[in-house]
Amino acid sequence: MHSLIHDTGAGYWLGHSLMVLLMIAVLALALAGAYLILSALLGRHRTGGGEPLQALAERYARGEMGREEFLRRQQDLLDTH
Repeated sequence: MHSLIHDTGAGYWLGHSLMVLLMIAVLALALAGAYLILSALLGRHRTGGGEPLQALAERYARGEMGREEFLRRQQDLLDTH
């Protein structure tokens, strides 16, 4: 009969520790992949410089600023990129 006392050496703990670390790594990768897929599908993935220009255009469309202010701010954003 095989005793548990014989299975508690360094190899036993190393093997189980590596297995737990591997399971955590796989779970972390799965969660990160799910987050990236969902954020891309929901359109929340941030892009480079398009968002500030889009936000500025939306403010202009709502009438929050005049044409001159819109054009000045648009040019400022374009110059910084």
